[in-house]
Amino acid sequence: MTDYLILVGKGRPMPQDLEITLEDVSGVQLEKTAAYMLRQMFDAALRDGIELKLLSGYRSPEYQQEVFDRSVRQRVEGGMSYEDAVKETEINVAKPYESEHNLGLAADIVTPEDYDVFESFEDTPQFEWLQRNAANYGFIMRYPRGKEDVTGYIYEPWHYRYVGPYDAQRIGNRDVTLEEYLLEAELVNSEY
Repeated sequence: MTDYLILVGKGRPMPQDLEITLEDVSGVQLEKTAAYMLRQMFDAALRDGIELKLLSGYRSPEYQQEVFDRSVRQRVEGGMSYEDAVKETEINVAKPYESEHNLGLAADIVTPEDYDVFESFEDTPQFEWLQRNAANYGFIMRYPRGKEDVTGYIYEPWHYRYVGPYDAQRIGNRDVTLEEYLLEAELVNSEY
């Protein structure tokens, strides 16, 4: 894989024949270049006294289906109709082949104490450090607040996506989402 700008999301499935070379980072897999850059980023954070934890990275499409189904099931068990549970899940969890985790380019980053993802991550020194430095290592916060209508997903301060340092800097400087950046550059490939 060399196209780090591939757009995957609701209604934009990844090619099912995409070949991804994965590497391990602290027991979690990422695409090899993303893994290398994430290790560099974590080392730099540590030098600044900030410890980061990679909670989630690559997910197989089969595992992504399990995550989606589990979310629907929990909502149904909580009293929602099946249809409402699916709709509610779709704003929080991507379907298989529509998840950036399936690309190996998404990293859910949390504090060392966290066991899950929480919106309160935005109130941590780790989040502040990532906001200042992630683009230097090619990562963007993928689902920013106020851009839910553009990305199709809720605000996720923990979800970072590898796009490469050049494009991450440009996205950050423009304060846009990946979708907006690709539309500006007319790089959205209609095949996806």
